[in-house]
Amino acid sequence: MHPRNPYNKPPDFADLARRYPPLRPHVFINHTGSSTINFKNLPAQKHLTEALLRLDYGLSLTLPDDRLCPPVPNRLNYVLWLQDIVKFTCGSATVRGLDIGTGASAIYPLLACGIEHNWNFIATDVDERSIQFAKQNVSQNSMDSRIVVERVQADGPILQPLHTSLMDFDFTMCNPPFYSSAEDVSRSAEFKEFSPNAVCSGAEVEMITPGGETNFVARIFLESLQLRMKCRWYTSMLGKMSSIPDLISLFREHCVDNYAITEFVQGQTRRWAIGWSFQDARLPDTFARVSNPALQNIMPSRNTLHHAFPGARSADILASALRNVLALINGITVTSSATPAIHDHSSTMLVHARSNTWSRAARRGKLPETICADQDLPVLRCSVECRERSSYTSSDIACDLFFTWVEGKDRLIFESFTNHVSRKVTSTLQEFVDVI
Repeated sequence: MHPRNPYNKPPDFADLARRYPPLRPHVFINHTGSSTINFKNLPAQKHLTEALLRLDYGLSLTLPDDRLCPPVPNRLNYVLWLQDIVKFTCGSATVRGLDIGTGASAIYPLLACGIEHNWNFIATDVDERSIQFAKQNVSQNSMDSRIVVERVQADGPILQPLHTSLMDFDFTMCNPPFYSSAEDVSRSAEFKEFSPNAVCSGAEVEMITPGGETNFVARIFLESLQLRMKCRWYTSMLGKMSSIPDLISLFREHCVDNYAITEFVQGQTRRWAIGWSFQDARLPDTFARVSNPALQNIMPSRNTLHHAFPGARSADILASALRNVLALINGITVTSSATPAIHDHSSTMLVHARSNTWSRAARRGKLPETICADQDLPVLRCSVECRERSSYTSSDIACDLFFTWVEGKDRLIFESFTNHVSRKVTSTLQEFVDVI
């Protein structure tokens, strides 16, 4: 589960029922003495969703019995991941998102706009009944000025609003139909080791699409090849881990290397999401890579590189050596991070380079300067964090540099910069020791 998800711990169902009376008939004490509900009971599940949205986010939701009842913790995981991506790569004062297949609840736009007051959405669906309820839910939460619900044709472009809008988008999101047929749904149920933990009220239009989710997301990707810079990040949730390799193969076939894979876990339910971009902004590994062994061969290349410096006695000493090294590199600008350090005893610097001046070939005058045609864009932008930690083998303090690629087209430039700086920092630290 996302570290900022407040539902990392199960909610107090008894307290929820006290504060939201419609939930009271569905709360009982289980064999462990804890309060809970029967998740296989649709009214109980609906009232739980209503309670969490109303009490935690001030949202009112009307849910029809014949459409999906969205579990709030799972949906929130996706929103929080997008929030990470937007904050790291988008500098817009107003954020624009497209929710593909918003469903009757329109839960993604409502949750996102409830959390982020500068976010706006276009929310689409092909089902008229879902559209009617989505519009109702948007209106009853006074979100009409920020969320526009549109019906699109099933045989038309999935990214229709991007084709027609004069404005660019910051992200797309989608929770596609998982299955290719009713038989596929049945097979999936048969192969589950345990019976489902919750009742599913989804209509066929919400659960089934020709070719399943892999084909649906592949269609989004192929459309994005035409739209490219119209959107910063194209993303989609996936219900099957087996869908990921086929989609990554499609990315690589079209030479798209700026992509991300993440995993959402909610109780026994596991979902995944992928994202891709045609722009130069890069994501740190914490947002773009997961540790699942089954997916390691298709993970994107690392954008966060780690170099250890056992000779550094503190993060302050390491930061001093780093500043000395960076001051000697021509053509770069160094600023302190405006974001507070994530770890105690750490500091972060932001580096902007207009050209490659540090490589051996460049310093010997044998490498033509690689300068971006647009002078507002660097050939490299990265953050460098000096981090202090306790040594595993002794009571001494060990220090590390974490280089995170923030922006650029050429990975080799990023890697050469980290290697050059790390070598020079090692030499500078040795000089410090010799002086002492």
